[in-house]
Amino acid sequence: MYIRNSSKYGKNIKTIHPGEYYISTEDEIIGTLLGSCVALCLFDVKRGIAGMNHFMLPGKIRNDNIHDDRSAKYGITAINKLLSEMIKKGAVKNDIIAKVFGGGKVLEHIIETNTIPADNIRVAKIMMEMEDIQIAQIDVGGNFTRKILMEVKSGSVFLKKSTRGDITREVEKMEMDYARELAGRL
Repeated sequence: MYIRNSSKYGKNIKTIHPGEYYISTEDEIIGTLLGSCVALCLFDVKRGIAGMNHFMLPGKIRNDNIHDDRSAKYGITAINKLLSEMIKKGAVKNDIIAKVFGGGKVLEHIIETNTIPADNIRVAKIMMEMEDIQIAQIDVGGNFTRKILMEVKSGSVFLKKSTRGDITREVEKMEMDYARELAGRL
């Protein structure tokens, strides 16, 4: 994660990458660039606490490993971590709304039977239903990348979609590099 000052928006921007999450109460922006990954944005509407994660794989609920997973690369873990950390910062679950983005099919030419985007979307929706958190905004699927910027104080999310080849290749490289890094750790 890195901080970038932006005169364009007049606020600091915290950029997160696959497997990361960030929570804030500051007057700043949280951003990420998505391909097949999904970002879940949570916002406590009464306290101005916002958080975003960026997960690459849905994950599986299995007794032998769900509690051992410490990586926010998996949707199940990333969502649980984001929600629990927001509550630690003072958020109240009944006052949280969710916004879900991503799950684009930008890697289809690499893996023909790739169900990861749809699985990522599904796990975000299921986890929000299980936690009884309303999804206030959703923009998922399609064949494009998404750049999202979440304003912490208002919870507003600004979205830009793209099918530009250079951006798609950048996201593709980022996701593939992250997948290789994970495989190297196993």
